Amino acid sequence: MQREQAALDDAGVQILAISTDNLNGPAGLYEQQGYEFPVLFTALDTSIPEQYGVFNLFGDGLASASVFLIDTNGEIVWKSVGLNYTHQVEASEIIEQVEKLK
Repeated sequence: MQREQAALDDAGVQILAISTDNLNGPAGLYEQQGYEFPVLFTALDTSIPEQYGVFNLFGDGLASASVFLIDTNGEIVWKSVGLNYTHQVEASEIIEQVEKLK
């Protein structure tokens, strides 16, 4: 997502990443990668991915990598739920979906 930040910004997309990882490990990784979007660390609390229905889908005790487009009213208008925790959606697909919703 970081590589496509400018295109996502131009499309009006705001990114918020949510991670259930422990702060001691991934926080440094996010800093090293130079991410410019906010990352919410839930410190192993799985309640957010559970509420979005993306936790433990495959019996692995992990949140699937997922993308949700949420409109200004707080409604989910599109989602992509990954096949596992490593699945990534291309920024171009997100932008395409945003354009369809306009």
